[in-house]
Amino acid sequence: MANTLEKRIKAIHMPGGQPRVSEGCERTLDGIVHEPTALSAKSLSPVASVLPPVAEGQRAMANAILRGSLFGVLSKKKSNGQQEVRKYEKKVVKATVRGLTLMVTGEQRDQTDLDVFLECLHRHKGLALGSLIKFKGGNFLSAIGRSQGSSDYKWLDGVLHRLATTSIELSDGRRYFQGPLIAKTYRDEDTHEYIIVFDPDIGVFFVDGTWTGLLVEERRALKGKQLALWLHGTYSTQDAPFAYKVETLLKLCDSETKKIFHFRASLKKALSDLSVVTGWTCWIDEKTDLVHVVKTKAVRHE
Repeated sequence: MANTLEKRIKAIHMPGGQPRVSEGCERTLDGIVHEPTALSAKSLSPVASVLPPVAEGQRAMANAILRGSLFGVLSKKKSNGQQEVRKYEKKVVKATVRGLTLMVTGEQRDQTDLDVFLECLHRHKGLALGSLIKFKGGNFLSAIGRSQGSSDYKWLDGVLHRLATTSIELSDGRRYFQGPLIAKTYRDEDTHEYIIVFDPDIGVFFVDGTWTGLLVEERRALKGKQLALWLHGTYSTQDAPFAYKVETLLKLCDSETKKIFHFRASLKKALSDLSVVTGWTCWIDEKTDLVHVVKTKAVRHE
């Protein structure tokens, strides 16, 4: 029976390396968080027509996305046990490292959203950006380490909707992208088959020297540890990581923990978890409050 997904789809949504530090910037990257500034389009660099090839155990992600709070750190539940309600952000300028500017409209995103985004991008496997990417919900959930119960499918629907309804303006001073994280998402409610489409222009942040291959095994080992996952992403983009101040990391990861001494305690635990999984040496200098990460193996970035 020629009852293809294209004929039966129901739209979920269809909406319209190491950091290069500018001269005069301290190596500690102290005070790197941007104040709200106006965004303006820049002349574009070459756009990757396909995403860079990576090994099956890696997932390619733009450094510009990993070096800021687009995908931040959220707790699953409030202190009173109630389910956390994600804030809706409208044209909010997010914290990034120096040289990047990011404005976001949409629901808050966390590291579970990043896992889905990573897998969606990986599903291209050499296809041109803008192509229709099809996958079964069960296969996708297994690939990101999730079960295949009805609640998991509902969760996946919610994340894909959130990614499709999140619009960003991202610039590194030379490259610029404006649009949704996912351009279109469709679902066949009978077969649990999905189709997603990316805006081809997102490839501007996947040209040589602008992306990192994140190790799936390491992220899987850090599952449920939001701050450790965020640290893993941002530090994976640097061969010889800079020493960030604890206060700077608090802003960059967009943590809900607002008191610095509470965040410092969480950060120590997250750095310990990160060290165990990656083999990196991580610590906080008690005198300077600088966070140090020393790597003993190469970073997977191009």
